[in-house]
Amino acid sequence: MRTMKRVAAVALSVVVLMTSGVSAKAAVTDVQPAKNSSEAVLKWAKKVGEPFDEKTYANNTVSKIKLVGNYLYVADDAKHRIMKIDKKDGTILKEQKYYDESYIQGYVSSIGYGDGKVYVGYDNGRVQAFDENTLESLWITDENKNAINADFVFTNGKLYFGTTAKTTDWYDNGAPFSYYVVTTSDDDKTKPDEEKTMKKVVESKTGKFYLKKGVVLGKYIVISDTAGTLTMIDTTNDKVTDTKDIGEAFSGNITYDEMTGTIYFVAGTNDLYGIKVSADGKLKDEKKVRLYETGYSATTPEVYNGKVYVSGSKGKAFQDKGYMAVADVSSDKYKVNYTVELSNYSQCEPTIVKTGENSVRVYFTINDEPGGIYAIEDSKDATSATLETVYEPTGDIKNTGCMSNVVVDEDGTIYFANDSKYIMSVGKKVEDTTKSDIITVKPVTKTVKSTRSVKLTWKKKKSAKGYVIYAKAGKGKYKKVTTVGKKTSKTIKVNKDSSYKFKVKPYKLTKKNKKKYFKAYAAKAKFGSKTVKVTFKNVTGYASYKVQMKAGKAAYKTVKTTTKGGTITYTKKKAKVGTTYKFRLKGINKVNGKTVSVVIK
Repeated sequence: MRTMKRVAAVALSVVVLMTSGVSAKAAVTDVQPAKNSSEAVLKWAKKVGEPFDEKTYANNTVSKIKLVGNYLYVADDAKHRIMKIDKKDGTILKEQKYYDESYIQGYVSSIGYGDGKVYVGYDNGRVQAFDENTLESLWITDENKNAINADFVFTNGKLYFGTTAKTTDWYDNGAPFSYYVVTTSDDDKTKPDEEKTMKKVVESKTGKFYLKKGVVLGKYIVISDTAGTLTMIDTTNDKVTDTKDIGEAFSGNITYDEMTGTIYFVAGTNDLYGIKVSADGKLKDEKKVRLYETGYSATTPEVYNGKVYVSGSKGKAFQDKGYMAVADVSSDKYKVNYTVELSNYSQCEPTIVKTGENSVRVYFTINDEPGGIYAIEDSKDATSATLETVYEPTGDIKNTGCMSNVVVDEDGTIYFANDSKYIMSVGKKVEDTTKSDIITVKPVTKTVKSTRSVKLTWKKKKSAKGYVIYAKAGKGKYKKVTTVGKKTSKTIKVNKDSSYKFKVKPYKLTKKNKKKYFKAYAAKAKFGSKTVKVTFKNVTGYASYKVQMKAGKAAYKTVKTTTKGGTITYTKKKAKVGTTYKFRLKGINKVNGKTVSVVIK
């Protein structure tokens, strides 16, 4: 696929317009994936398409990955299909053909999700919706004269997307191109080919919406075209509330910082922009800083804690070095803290992993051989960083191109794809216990132990120096419990599932300090409160944990929250005798800004 990219870049007078590798919004998460190559392990690699063919170009396109719950969704032009893949082992669970087997997605295609549906856009200007469970077709839009080759945005029952030139018209500007909306409801459930009408919202006079994606800001969406025009759309009525022309070519996408109400993007010669957005959908104050004095950027930034992380090229596409920039946008004057040189530039949106109160690890792919995953560490006062290799594929899955986002799930597993047409799942090594390099992970174990307190009292024996306490469970034999001094009472704990009898054996000390025992006799027992203790071992991989308890037929309730893994315990005191108590453990992470909880088994 690299050959095609170079042909396209040479053919265009404005390289930046046609080499955009922007992608869907990446995560800011506190999940902890593998941090370097010594921790990373390939869990599985699944081939889902065919290698690039210069004669057919887009006919072998594989879409970006969409992760939804336990499944990955991806479309493949080689077999004209959409697939539902089990994220645990890469098994293709279901697949469905496109509406027409002559349809293709076009170059670097997107795939969308929302309203229980998966969406694919075609080169002939149509969008098709599939049921997320069955992958059966639900509807398809009317035809547009331009290709659907922008990222999808779903919000409030509507799907938003833009158009660009068809693959067959690759060198034709073909303006004007437009941004559309369609309602996602399945209005006629008897027709899998029900035709939906798309509505034009914005028309670009001189640019395209090639790989562009709108960003949702409350009830608004902000979108950009490649000519540098920003447009605010009110999603309640799909009316334009404001536009702003920045006067520079703009191939990347936008990110939004909700804390400051600011959108960020890179345009022109590596110019990082920050533009305030008002509550009424207006584009306000503008600031910018140059990240690098030559080259360009066609990528999407990520913003976190007053810093923007974004990549760019130092010169020509696929020929010159790239960089990953860290810019401080916390004050009125933006500044570049530092840049890290890359072998080429990263065409994905960075994924930010929080590693401490003021530290992060930034994950990304690089569009260069071998098509792997990389990271840098950044902290509050950092002035430099070292490029860290997280995972580099080998053999058939090695490739010269990679524009994929680093998609991280709630368990810290990474999913990505490169031009080899393989989807890869990269996990974290927990323990290497054998010489054959087999990676084993200790399973989480749970034990529940119920006890009941018993206060024992007994008659004092004259001249006794101490007493040995014995207990008998049910029809079993007496067993030693403990030894006490001259006192005549002791509270002990016993397994609550048995009936018990108790006795004590007094003793005195001989001149040689040896124990001489008297005859044993019964001790009186007064049973007290019951306790139930649960223990979870080998717990790891989450930002925090919740121990939940269920008493009898009641619902589960959270009884303990902790951020420490390893061994987690909880004791229910004053439990009711005769009541069954059940426990479970939930792991909590933030993925894509949302809190995700998973029952750990």
